Amino acid sequence: MPGATRSLTTAAQTSSLATVTEFVRAGAHEARLPEARIGELDLLMEEVVVNVCRYAYRDASPGDLTVTYSIPSPGELEVEIADQGIEFNPLSAEPPDVTLSLEQRPIGGLGILLLKTLATSLNYRREDGWNRLKFGISAGS
Repeated sequence: MPGATRSLTTAAQTSSLATVTEFVRAGAHEARLPEARIGELDLLMEEVVVNVCRYAYRDASPGDLTVTYSIPSPGELEVEIADQGIEFNPLSAEPPDVTLSLEQRPIGGLGILLLKTLATSLNYRREDGWNRLKFGISAGS
């Protein structure tokens, strides 16, 4: 149903990944995304959610993350992942040098490269203490 917006808040723990993925998959099915794009969406969600869980909250108790999706029109899904962790704009990070061999390449950056490659839109903002990473994915590409 175009225009519908749904949100899920859960603990920012890697054990929440399956719940978050299933939640967003429901939106992808509702938006009528093809299975190939849903598989790519699963990969993007894993990259973003795991990074929030590992790096956003540095103290002993993890915080929460909120995932919101909307369907602007059939074949389109917008997803926002929000957390109140350490401010971090992943879009300003240096892109990985993919010309280096695996042994030479430092860890990190491939998740954002995937987002930039697979998402149809991508933006970040810090708002009222929240990191908000939003991306779009569509049936076409």
